[in-house]
This record gives sequence, structure tokens and C-alpha cells, in this order.
Amino acid sequence: MKIKNLLKTSILGIFMWSIFLNAQDISDLEGLDKDFLGSLPDEVREDVLKELEDNLEEENNEFPRRPSSKLSKLETVKEWEEFKKKQKIENKTERYGLRIFNTMQSSFMPINEPNFGDNYIVDYGDVIKIQIFGASGKIRNNMYLVEVQRDGSVTLDDIGSLSIAGLNFEQAVDTIKQMYAQSFIGLDVIVTLNRTRDINVLVTGNIEFPGIYTLSGNSNILQALNVAGGPKENGSLRRVVIKRKNKPDMNIDLYQALIFGDIDSIPFLMSGDSVYVEPVKNLVRAGYGFNNTAVFEMLDGETIDDLIGFSGGLKLEAKTESLNLVRFENNSFKSYEINSIQKYNQELKNLDSVYAAKERIGVVSITGNVKNPGKYSISSTDRLSDIIERSGGYTKSAYPLGASLYRKSNRELETLFVEKAYRNIISFIASNPAALSGGGSNDSLGIVLSEIKSHKPVGRVITDFDLVNLKNNIQSNIYLNDEDTIHVPSYDSNVYIFGEVGNPGSVVFNESANMKEYIDKAGGFTRYSSKDSVFIVSPNGETRKVYANGLRQYIAQDIDVYPGSVIYVPRHIGKIEGVNFYATVAPIFSSLALSIASLNSINN
Repeated sequence: MKIKNLLKTSILGIFMWSIFLNAQDISDLEGLDKDFLGSLPDEVREDVLKELEDNLEEENNEFPRRPSSKLSKLETVKEWEEFKKKQKIENKTERYGLRIFNTMQSSFMPINEPNFGDNYIVDYGDVIKIQIFGASGKIRNNMYLVEVQRDGSVTLDDIGSLSIAGLNFEQAVDTIKQMYAQSFIGLDVIVTLNRTRDINVLVTGNIEFPGIYTLSGNSNILQALNVAGGPKENGSLRRVVIKRKNKPDMNIDLYQALIFGDIDSIPFLMSGDSVYVEPVKNLVRAGYGFNNTAVFEMLDGETIDDLIGFSGGLKLEAKTESLNLVRFENNSFKSYEINSIQKYNQELKNLDSVYAAKERIGVVSITGNVKNPGKYSISSTDRLSDIIERSGGYTKSAYPLGASLYRKSNRELETLFVEKAYRNIISFIASNPAALSGGGSNDSLGIVLSEIKSHKPVGRVITDFDLVNLKNNIQSNIYLNDEDTIHVPSYDSNVYIFGEVGNPGSVVFNESANMKEYIDKAGGFTRYSSKDSVFIVSPNGETRKVYANGLRQYIAQDIDVYPGSVIYVPRHIGKIEGVNFYATVAPIFSSLALSIASLNSINN
């Protein structure tokens, strides 16, 4: 918003300047100061001479001067892009399923509950409860407990020893009942598990806290992973291996239970088991239009259809006839629209992103200190915070205060403004050669014109990059445009001073130092400095004009200077025959200062 106001102010200034130029008498084409002309940089001198030639030709032909084709183009300024839809959506980017291990109690241990599942494997240390009905006078005890011995057997009253270790609990129950049925007639036998054994399990691989854990005998693989802290960010939820002595490895896909509720897919563990969490292989993001927006782990050969199933399907408002697939290929992200009838059969690869294509408006780039820099497809509902989260968020070395957003439309508008200002100044020089006679500020004017001519605006949008602030301030959390570029620099401990100072460059940030002190450390002002107006650009791109001359220098001492700030001291021009050139080029200097700061940030 600030840069937009700056541009509006600058364009208004140029408009008023143009009115001034049109009021000048352009008939006087004699007396151009040769010293001044010779002092101009070659490229600027060529522009002035060409403008003189055009003026002479027009006067000789007695025809009104026509604007050049370049000037004609400058009359057309692109309007700022506006989005039709302003609906905010939540953009979840976390790995699906990892949160469960953060919400389960870290001290969780399974309860020794008698009735827990028939697929439990009976082994040494389990205590079984036997209840017998209709046995009056036939057996010694109607209810008693038996413990599975080290050899895998239990001793049943009035019957004898029976081996049940290695059987699942359903099989053990059937075996005990059959033994009683063979020995007695008319008995009703109920068999339950009174207490489970303790088991020792090794949890290893891509897990937060690998090690050997003592668990209750009715623990399953989810509980073992939980007490070990859960899988790491690079740990798989779909390739978990149980290694058991004298048994083939069991490959467990936790999605079957976590997504589809298939509890039978989660086996109970046995003492001596080893649980190994393999590294995650393929991560795919389900974006806009999916019921569950998250990053899912995909196995080799799985398709968009599988992704839709994992995410709970597509939303009703999503355009299902066309999906957008963003894929990392040849060290860059490429976008594909999948609109064939066979789109759901498209096999997915690592780092793929899939969105409902209805709202796709383009691609933005994010570079620097984020976890996953690259290009990302955006919809009309995507805001700045969404793309930051989608890229994985900031790294530890990121400096959000110095982050920047560059927009093509801003850059084009700034470019038009600067070019038009330059052409108007050249036109004034050519139309008023006598006004520039006598030296004085003429040398500085030539240098300034050269700077303006070479200036390349970057189109920076000034906004906040703190994720917490962005989510709480919808005005700062702006919508993104196609071809937007975001750069997040690393922390910068320097303050940079450019322009008319003795030793341009960097000075180590000092919390107690003010702007004037930084200028002094950079060699102080030169005799060409424009002390009346110094520009300071904060790391977030906010540009301020500060007065540092005379009594006004006290204002400069109250200006906050942050790490990564840029101080720009422009060259003084002065007045020429009552015309304050500086008032005209000041907005350009502001744009120049911002561009210098932006380029400096990109290089850090």
C-alpha cells in the first residue's frame, strides 16, 4: 500500500512537472553550454543531442512536435490487478498422521484389559481367568487363574497341562473349551485374559527416540511408536516393518488404520520384536479443493485417485473436470493441467502437488531461507502466508523482517514512471539550453541523469512477513498474483550506506547508533551530498526521507535503524533558473533507494 501511494505521489509530481515543461518557451535553441554538454555521460549526452535534433527538425518544418513511439507507450499505464474473489481458506501443510503422536500421552501405557481382541498372541507371563458354570460337584474350583509358563503351557484343574503359547487368543480359548468338553459333559466355560505379560520391543529407524521399551503385552505398533516419540519428519507412516524371530518380516501401512479405521491391520507385538521405521519416500500435497488439505505419503504406483481417497475426496465447489499437477522436474517446478478422463490414473511422484484447477491463476516463486524453495501454483484465494507455509516455513537462519515480495505489475508501473521522468528532464534540457549555462549544478545533473537512466525498478510490495502477524492482519496478508517472487534472506548484521558518502559499503549494526552515526562511519557526507534529503530503507522495504542538514539533523537521530537497513545519500542538484530539479527527481531517488536495498537483500 505504501509503495502504491509512493508511486501515486511520484506520478502526480511528474504530471505537474510536465505542465511546467509545456509552459516553457522552447523556441530558444541556442547557447547550450559546451562544458555542461561535455560533462554529461555518453549515453545521456546522446539523448540530449537527439532531442535537440528533433526540436530543430520540428521548428524547421513548422510542424508540431510528435511524441516518439517510446513516449507513446509511456502514456499507457497498466492498472493494478484486482482479484474478484476474496475468500480466505485455511491451508494446511503438515504431514498427515504425525500429529497423532503429539496428542497421545507421552507416558501412555496400554491398560491390561481382559477383552481386547482375539488376534492377541498368547505367550509366557499371560494370566488367564477360567470360569465354569454347571459343574457342581464335578470340579474343585468354579473360577481360578492360570499363568502361561515358560514352556508355553498352562495347567488346568482336573484336566492337566495344555500348551497354548503362540496361539492367538481366540485359538487358545477354543483349545481350553475343547479340553473341558472332552472331560466333562454339560459345562459352560468362559475364558478371559486377566493380565497381560510385559514385553520388550526394540523401536529403531527414523524415530525420535530409538531404543528398547518395556510395554504391556497387549501393545500394538502404534503404542510402541508413541512411547518412542513417534516418527521423525523423514520417517514413514506407510513403511513400518516388524521383524520377528523365525517369521517373515511384516510390512505395516498405518494409513489403513489412521485413515480408513482398519484396526485389524495393526498387529499386536511380541517380546523380542523389532519395529523399524523406514525413511519416507514420496510426499505429495493435496491442495485447494481437497477435503483434507495436507501432505500425504504415497507409495510407488499410487495415483491421484489414491490421493483423493486419502484426503476424503474433493469438495463440492472444486472443479473435478480439471486438476492441476505441479511437479519438480529438471531442478524446477512445472505445472500441468490434467483434464483427461483418465486423470485419476496419473501416477504421483515425490514433491508433487495437486490442486483443483478451477481457482488456479498462476505460479509464484519463493527463494532464500525457506525449507522448500521453488515455484508453486496459486489460486485466487492464496495469500502470502499460504505460500510461506506451503514452502515448509522459514528456516532457522531466516530473517522475516527483511523478506520481500516483488510484483510484475509494480515493476512495470515504476519503470514507466522513471522512464517518463527521464524523458521529461531531457526534453527540458534540450528545450532550454541557456538555462543550464554557467556550470554549478550541471555536473551533478549529468551524473544523476545517468543513474536514472540505468535504474531498474524491482517492483517491491511493502508488507509484513511475520506469520503470526499475517494471520491476524488480513490487510497485510495480501493475495498473490501470477509471477510474484518472494525472497527470504538470512539474518543480516550490517547496515549499508550507499551514495554520496566517503566510503560506501557496510557497517556492523550497533543498537545504540543513529542514522547520522552510520553515515559518519561510512566516511561522512561528501561535498556533493544532498544533506537536505537522505533516504533510509528498512529491511521490510519501508522507505523514509530523512532531513540531516542543519538543525534538522536531530530528526535523523530519532530514526530507528534495524539490521539490514540501507541508507542512501543522493547527489545534490540544486536549482536551475528557478526550477528545483531535486523536487522532481526525489521520488525517483526513493525508488532507487528501494531498488538498491532490494538487490542487496537478494544477495544476502
